[in-house]
Amino acid sequence: MTPEGPQPSMIWLFFSPSGRIGRLPFFLSWLFWFLIGGFVVARMLANEEHETALALWTLAFVVSALVSLPSIAMLAIKRLHDIGYPGPLSLCLFIPVLSPVVFIALCLWPGEPGPNEFGAHSDEPGP
Repeated sequence: MTPEGPQPSMIWLFFSPSGRIGRLPFFLSWLFWFLIGGFVVARMLANEEHETALALWTLAFVVSALVSLPSIAMLAIKRLHDIGYPGPLSLCLFIPVLSPVVFIALCLWPGEPGPNEFGAHSDEPGP
């Protein structure tokens, strides 16, 4: 028996704005990007004396930032969908004064228990 509709995947989780995600997947995905960024910054600091290694780790930092920023926006859009709000509110995460408050709110605010206009259930791709 095959399940109906699109199935969740890592590509969907990190790079698609459709559907809904719950609090735990949202937080764990943020933690993943935080750990990746922290590791790259630690390697940059450890290689301050070596120009070639520092240049490579700086390039890795730029690439990780270019990949993580859209991913963070997509995660926030799906989290907002779970709460019942439209995705463009995710731009508040990129306003320096508001971002910690919005992040904490998205981590703590429970999603709508039943279906809403963005999907039938949390942690599933939307229509």
